Order: sequence, then C-alpha cells, then structure tokens
Amino acid sequence: MAATRARRRERAGRTVRRLSPFGVPRTRAQWASDAALFGIALLVWFELGFASATAYPAVPDWFWPVDRALGLVACLLLWWTRRFPRAAAVLGVVPGALAVSATFAALVVVHRVGRLARPSSSVTITAVTVAAALPYHALFPLPGMPWLVWVIVIPLLYALVLSLGLLARSRAQVVEGLRAAAVLERERYEERLTLTRREERERIAREMHDVLAHRVSLLSVHAGALEYRTRPEVPPERSPSAREVHDAAVVIRDSAHRAIEDLRELLMVLREEDPGASSAATQRPQPRLDDIHALVAEATGAGESVEVRVDVPAGEVRATTQRTVYRSLQEGLTNARKHAPGAEVRVAVESSDGTVRLEVSNPIPVGVTAAEIPGTGRGLVGLAERVRLEGGHLDAGVHDGRFRLVVELPAGGP
Repeated sequence: MAATRARRRERAGRTVRRLSPFGVPRTRAQWASDAALFGIALLVWFELGFASATAYPAVPDWFWPVDRALGLVACLLLWWTRRFPRAAAVLGVVPGALAVSATFAALVVVHRVGRLARPSSSVTITAVTVAAALPYHALFPLPGMPWLVWVIVIPLLYALVLSLGLLARSRAQVVEGLRAAAVLERERYEERLTLTRREERERIAREMHDVLAHRVSLLSVHAGALEYRTRPEVPPERSPSAREVHDAAVVIRDSAHRAIEDLRELLMVLREEDPGASSAATQRPQPRLDDIHALVAEATGAGESVEVRVDVPAGEVRATTQRTVYRSLQEGLTNARKHAPGAEVRVAVESSDGTVRLEVSNPIPVGVTAAEIPGTGRGLVGLAERVRLEGGHLDAGVHDGRFRLVVELPAGGP
C-alpha cells in the first residue's frame, strides 16, 4: 500500500512537471502567442522610439539610440520569459526604467514573471522595476504628465499587470491540481474496480464451495455405502438387492447432475463476454427458508439422521438473509456428513428481536473412519466471511460433547 501511494505521488509530480512551463518546449499555441506579443512589442517599440520620438522633447537626441537599443532588448527578452522568467524580468528592469520604447515589452515581462515565477520573486522584481522607473520622469519629464500623476499611475499600472499574471498563475495551478487529482482518482477507481472484481470472484468461489461440497458429499456417502456392501467378502444374504443398487445409482446420478448444473451456472457468471449467460444464471430462483425442508430431505435420503425445527416467518426476512441461512445449514449438514457420519444432527432456525438464529449440532464422533472425506477448513472460513458481509455473527466449536455451528443474522426486511 505504501508503494502504491509512492507511485501515485510520483505520477502526480510528473503530471505537474509536464504541465509546468519551466524547461518545456513550446506548443504551437505558445509559439503563436509569443510571436504575436513579440510583433506587438516591435510595433510599439517602433512607434514610441521612431514615429513618436518628437512627442518627447525632454528626451535628448543623443539618448534616443540608447532608448531604442534598450527597447529592442526588452522585446527580445519576451522569447526567454517562459523558460527563465525571473532572469528575463531582472534583465528587463533597466529597459523598463530608462526606455520609453520598452514600455509594452516591460509590462509583458512583468506579467510573465507574475504568471510563471514564485509570487515572492515576482513581487520583489516588480517592486524593484517600479522603484527604478519612478525617477525617469524627473530626468525626462513627459509632456502633460504631472509628477504626482506619474507616481500614482506607474505603480498602479505595474500592480495591475502583476495581479493579472498572479491570477493566471493561480488558475493554472488549480487546473494542474484538478488534472493531478483526476489522475489519482482514476487510479483509485481502477483499484476499487479490481478489488470489487476480486471480492465478487471470492464470493462466487464460496458459493461454489458451499454448493459442490454438499453435492459431492452426497455422492461420496452413497458411493461409499454401495462400495462397502458390494465387497466380495460380504455374504450373499447381506448383499444389496438390485432395487437398492438402483436407488443408490439414481441418487448418485441425480447428485452428479445437480452438481454439474450448479457448477455451470456459477461459471456462467464469470463469462463477462456473454451478457445473456449472466442474466440466465441469475434467473434461477435463489434458495430461501422454504427450501430448508427439501435440503433436509435430501440429507436424510443420503442416510443422515436430521431433526429440524423452523420457526421463522419467511415473509419477514430479507432474501439475502434467507439465502445465507440456507447456505449455512448446507455447510453444517455437509460437515456433519463428512466428520460425523451416522450421527444425529439437530437443526433449529428461529427468530427473535429482529435476529434470525441458526444452530446446527451433532455429537463428536468417537473415532475417525477411513472413508472420512478430507477437509481443509475453508468452508467455515468462507461461511464466516459470508455471514460477516450480511452483518451477522458465526460461532463454531465444541460444547458439551457436541459440535455446534451457530449463525446469527439481522432479519431485515422481506
């Protein structure tokens, strides 16, 4: 889990770096934007440095070449503001403070540094630029521009441009954060989907175990009895009659047929490429409390001695709870048949205070027979998981010489 979180953070970091403008080649849109701004900056540079030069009589003629050179430098700096915003802004302080022709380019540089650099750096560089630009009016007064107006307008203009850059930066960070969150959410969704599929397959595996273990145990009991009674050393008078052999063969065939049908229906659920198969599998009525007597009759037909008492109104119990009670009883009868063959099994199903209680008990066998079916203990583990998912409780163990399986489940609604 820790490694998964580390991979998520690494992918998120790669996403942010990929979206960051530092050191990343320009896209076509960025090339178009930079070219348009550079073209506008050149037009403003030519207009203020050449066409409108006579409008600034306070600027001496010898200073205009310096002004135009600094303005051209500021225009060229626009091409480096994406990769090196702070360095370009620092270099743009001098053109912004001394060149009229660099006015537009200097403002664009301040906007870019606010958008691409850290706020502390961008605010500091902008403050230095404003402080350097304020004395210009004292050296070369602009016509019709009072000193007080200059002192107010220049800081406000740079503050407005910087604020727009910071706003664009905040928006870009929000977009980056949303994209990174979307990537992480997609990964979490895929993990949840994988977990859900695994849980569903585990549920199907538990269902398969509960159903097939019951059917196969019936097969084993009848086949074992038939094998025992047809041994060569058995006296003829104790050999089974043809009718008994036929009845045993019918039970074996019927149990095998039902096991195959149950297995086919469970496997059809896993065939995701065939939606009709899944729907057909779910059309079969699921076991309910009313089917308990048929289950007990099936067990007694296999030679088990079962005493059953059901005192639960089926209409007051939700369908999933009824199914869990049925599967729990099926597991209990299967275990009794495997580990205590011939022992009397007591079954009690009752409800009280919104709880359905199932108890299956049988005496502990004195010894273990050679024909005992080996068990792995996974049946009770899977059953406990099934009961837990229904919000119930399972207790299995030996009490007073009897093995007891007790399941308590909330009744819920019908």
